[in-house]
Amino acid sequence: MFRRSRIKIVALLMAILLLTLLGTIAVIYGVSYREMSQENRSMLELYAREYLENGGLPDTDVDGDDSGDRLPDEESANGEVPEDGRIASELSEEELPETIDATSGAGENEYRKIIKDDSFAASGSALGDLAGTDDTYGISRRRLELSTFYSVVFSADGSVLQVNNDDPSQMSDEVLTELAQSFLETGKSYGISRNMIYLVSGEDYTLVSMMDNTVVGESIITLLRYTVIFGAVAIVVVLVLAIFLSGWIIRPLEENYRRQNQFISDAGHELKTPVSTISTNAELLQREIGENRWLDNIRYENSRMTEIVRSLLDLLRAESLTSQAEQLERMDLGRAVTAGVLPFEARAFEEGFELSCEIADDIFIAGEASQIGKLISILVDNAFAHTNPSGRIVVSLEGGKGSAILTVANEGDPIPPESTDRIFDRFYRVDSSRTVSGQDGAAQAHYGLGLSIAKAIATAHRAKISVSCGDGMTKFMVVFPLKVK
Repeated sequence: MFRRSRIKIVALLMAILLLTLLGTIAVIYGVSYREMSQENRSMLELYAREYLENGGLPDTDVDGDDSGDRLPDEESANGEVPEDGRIASELSEEELPETIDATSGAGENEYRKIIKDDSFAASGSALGDLAGTDDTYGISRRRLELSTFYSVVFSADGSVLQVNNDDPSQMSDEVLTELAQSFLETGKSYGISRNMIYLVSGEDYTLVSMMDNTVVGESIITLLRYTVIFGAVAIVVVLVLAIFLSGWIIRPLEENYRRQNQFISDAGHELKTPVSTISTNAELLQREIGENRWLDNIRYENSRMTEIVRSLLDLLRAESLTSQAEQLERMDLGRAVTAGVLPFEARAFEEGFELSCEIADDIFIAGEASQIGKLISILVDNAFAHTNPSGRIVVSLEGGKGSAILTVANEGDPIPPESTDRIFDRFYRVDSSRTVSGQDGAAQAHYGLGLSIAKAIATAHRAKISVSCGDGMTKFMVVFPLKVK
């Protein structure tokens, strides 16, 4: 019993920890992924906007040479290529003011800083403008500078007009083009695939803007890996602490329970001697003085005391089996049920009850024969005590999936719902069943220990006992685990 309580405490603590850990991870990574996704999309939208607004797709000259091989960064700040064909990064500082668009809003010093940076000179004017913008979109400027952008421009008929490759060493133009075409085939305007974040935009032509997501993805995976590792370590540590704490919490209760059982056992054994002496003396006195009403009361109360002491010792004996469950032997439950019901057939005939049995064969469990016999006797005797006159009592045993089901049902008044949960408690009795009159009008006493003993025996055999009422029948059901070998 206490072992199960310890297991429940540990399981509850671990469940709370796991739910807290999983909830925390889900919230942290969910929020982080959402923010990063929004920032990535804003970066791509800003890149695409700057590309389209700054003339990223040059016209084809008369000779048919496509000037699209020139990246947008090779143009000047106002989107025009210098007359001598030099790119902005090749201009001298004296020549810079001549190429700055006065309406661009960028200061001379800031523009010089941008175009003199090799990374921005290779990335295009669109990327240069991005690096120079304020955090209007809530984008981290540092992350914007470290990001690698790609873009492929398609005409209306699907032909490639221009390829802007920020890092040719990592991906060739052909691979980049195939990747952009695969993104177009998905039909989505935004998504993440193959370590790339892509955005499809444009009206007269289609611009597929892409950004390398490898670093971000690897960072998230690394963070998740270490979170799982440290979370697993924390779970192991908490598991050890939970096992220790559960034992520390249960130990006083277990000690009190052990002392209580020891007291009842000692008291029961001590009471057996005086009870037996009183019974013997009462019989001898009756032989000398004959029938006497006061002597009859003494004998009746002594009989009750004897029954209570015997029941208490049976209860302690049944509960002690819980710690010896591994020593239970394989037994034929069908034979035990038949043997337990057989003595009640004569009583059923005498009291006018209809007793029927439906017992399946070859059902084996791990059990102790005498205790199983006691369980069956208690349930059948309880059925006799609460069956209506000329009522019906049915005892059945059937096999299920990995279990054996023993049912004892009787016709009689249903158990009140408020008593169903307490009916297996020690000394608990339903008010209407404190005394039950027999055929001869004599009162048969019930002390509220029989069903407690039945539950203790069932628990010791890893079985579950329950009661239900319906269709004029009260059913006690015991579900045993089967023992195959």
